[in-house]
Amino acid sequence: MNFPDEKSHSVTVANRRRFVKNISLGVAGASLLSRPPLLPWISGDENKMVYRRLGRTGFQVSEIGLGGHYDGPNWKAKNSRDQRQRDAVFAECVKGGVNCFDTNTDYERQTLGISLKRVPDIRDRILVVADINDKDGTKEEIYRFILDSMEEQLRILQLPYVDIMRFTTVIRKTPPEKCEAAIRAFREVKKAGKAKYLAFSQHDPDLMMQWVQRYDEIDIIYVPYNYFASKADQELFPTARKKDIGIIVIKPFNKGTIFDPKLASLMQGGGIRSVLDMAEKGKKSRTPEELTRGTNLTLAQAGLRFILSNQNVSTVIPGMELVQEVRENLAMAGRGPEFGKQDHALLDPLARHVQESLPQAYRWLKGWKNA
Repeated sequence: MNFPDEKSHSVTVANRRRFVKNISLGVAGASLLSRPPLLPWISGDENKMVYRRLGRTGFQVSEIGLGGHYDGPNWKAKNSRDQRQRDAVFAECVKGGVNCFDTNTDYERQTLGISLKRVPDIRDRILVVADINDKDGTKEEIYRFILDSMEEQLRILQLPYVDIMRFTTVIRKTPPEKCEAAIRAFREVKKAGKAKYLAFSQHDPDLMMQWVQRYDEIDIIYVPYNYFASKADQELFPTARKKDIGIIVIKPFNKGTIFDPKLASLMQGGGIRSVLDMAEKGKKSRTPEELTRGTNLTLAQAGLRFILSNQNVSTVIPGMELVQEVRENLAMAGRGPEFGKQDHALLDPLARHVQESLPQAYRWLKGWKNA
C-alpha cells in the first residue's frame, strides 16, 4: 500500500485534485437485470476536502470520513440498507474526497465491499476498517475470536486485507487481559498481511487514557467527542498526540440528541436524521428550521465545525444514510477554524437539555464537560 509521507497536517489542493482524479469511476450501460448499476462518473471539481495526518501511520486521512451505524428507526423509509443507495452515498463521499471508510455491522461491510468491488482501482488509496467487538471469555478465547472475526469480515468485505483492525469495547471496566488478547491477535493478523494498523475503540476517555499510556502497540484510537461531551480533549488528546497516535472521533452528534434532546430516549443506535423525522411527525419539538433560523448552518454542521476546530483530531466519522447528508456534512471540510459565535449560539441552548436527556445507556456521560 502507498502511504504518503508528508509531515504537514493537511495536503495541498493539487494533491486533493490528483486523488479524486485517480479514483474517477466509469459508467456502463448494462441492464439492471443483468447486474447492479455501476457508480456514476466522478469529478474532482467540488472536492474541498482537507487531509490530516493519522498519527504514526503517516496516512493523510480526510478530516471527515464515512462512519457506520446508519440504521436509525427510519432506515426502512430511507432505504438505508439498499445497495443502490449505499453506492450513491459511497460515490458522493469519494466525490468529496473522503478516503476513510469505517464499518460496524455485517450489512455495512457487505454493501461497502460490493461498492469497492466495482471500482477496484481506488482500493490502495483509501482506508477500510474492520471493527471487531469485545466478547466475554478467557484471554485465549478472545484471541481466537478476534482471529476468526477478522477472517469472517474479510470474507464479507470481499477483500484480502483491511487497513485498520479496530478492537471495540463498550464496557467501562474492560480488563487488561482483553486488550492484551487483541494485541496478540493483531500481531498475527499483521504478520499475515491482513491489516496494517491497530485501533482501540472505547466510549470512556479515562479508560482509553490508561490504555494509551500502557500499550505502545496502539496506532489509532476511536473515542466520542462533541460539543456536549468534550472531556477527551482535556488529557487524552494531548497525550495521544504526543505519542503520535491517530485520533478518530465517533458519536459526533451525541447519539442524535443534538437534533432533538426530548427524543433522545427513543434513539436506539439511530441515524443522523431519524430524530428530526420523528420530531416533525410527533410535533414534540422544534423543527430544524426553527432551531437554525437566522443562521447559514445546520445543527450537524455546527457540531462538526466544533470537532474540526480541534487540530488534535485526525478525522471524524459520522454515519450517513443519504446523499444529502453527505453533502451537508462535507460542506464543513476545511471550515473548522471558522468555529465561533454563530456555532455557539446554535449549540449552547441545547447543551443542558442534551445532558439531561441522554439515553439510559449513555447517562454516565453526564460527568463529561460541555465545550
